[in-house]
Amino acid sequence: MRRPGGTASTRIAPGRYRSSKRSRTRTSSPTSTAASSRGGRALDLGCGPGRNALYLASSGFQVDAVDLSPAAVAWAGDRAREAGADVRFRAGDAFGLVGDELGGPYDLIYDSGCFHHLPPHRRISYLDVLDRALAPGGHFALTCFAAGSTGSEASDGDFYRQSRLHGGLAYTPESLRWIFSDLTEIELRRMRDERSESPRFGEPFLWTALFRRD
Repeated sequence: MRRPGGTASTRIAPGRYRSSKRSRTRTSSPTSTAASSRGGRALDLGCGPGRNALYLASSGFQVDAVDLSPAAVAWAGDRAREAGADVRFRAGDAFGLVGDELGGPYDLIYDSGCFHHLPPHRRISYLDVLDRALAPGGHFALTCFAAGSTGSEASDGDFYRQSRLHGGLAYTPESLRWIFSDLTEIELRRMRDERSESPRFGEPFLWTALFRRD
């Protein structure tokens, strides 16, 4: 997997996690299918307060989870202890930790909201993480902003002229299929909307996708 890219880092403010309206235990996405069909090792990229990491652990995975925000990781650790879940949380840059503290291979790599906060030149580093960490036959599950619903739809050139993420980059199905073209697409669709009382998290402004490494 190779796409042009560079080395800059992106940070997400710790306060983003404290203001979250909902903290549900499952996602309305293909990740549920991957989790229910197999155990093994899982890596949660941009784990935030640990919702998905805890769900994967409850589904039988040995989970590593990483986030740039120490506050989010501390909160996730508290939740894991309360739930009696064995999840290894790390605060830091996944691009540097994978292959060192976060040694693969992983049967499942899951990203719920990290990828769309990366500037375009970091995509090659992201694909390199998948190259190094995703096991043959393993699954990559992604949730990200959908073009036409939320996020910035600026071209890569406009992004660098403006030097702003505008809250995150939105993607079309075609762009996601191109970026992850070295993987086999299993499913790519809008996330199903879930009511506030639902145990699942679901917002229709998000894409949810499942790919496999053959």
